[in-house]
Amino acid sequence: MNKTLKWLLGMGIICTLLYFGIKFFAVFWLTYFSNPPRIESLGDEKLMERIKKEYHLQEIERTPAFEREMKKKDTVTYTLYLYSKEFCEIKEDSIYGKSKNIVREINRLKLDSRFYKYKIVFCCKLYNPTGMSFQYLRKEVNKPEF
Repeated sequence: MNKTLKWLLGMGIICTLLYFGIKFFAVFWLTYFSNPPRIESLGDEKLMERIKKEYHLQEIERTPAFEREMKKKDTVTYTLYLYSKEFCEIKEDSIYGKSKNIVREINRLKLDSRFYKYKIVFCCKLYNPTGMSFQYLRKEVNKPEF
């Protein structure tokens, strides 16, 4: 009886470990392959870091961030949310020039052709996307009068 009890206990432990192992593998497999690809472009991160440093920003958010957000749309607005405490007291006129410079730099990126408009939002509070915003059409950014 002692041998049978040890054998049953051993089989129970092995079955439990196999059950949790298979469950872990299934969850890992699903999460790994279901993550949507991010929108990437060459030099994107370097440019964002340079803009962050140059304009003393705390954080930069971009939308859309994933390719699935663009799939069914033929035109998309590329939006940057720029967060800094300095923007709490600055007037709209002084930020307008900064927004033009940032848009010119963003336009150098090799973004998808469906991005037809850029929107720059200067926000005072982190992760509170209300603030001063400026919109520019992509095709007009490279014109001389811009």
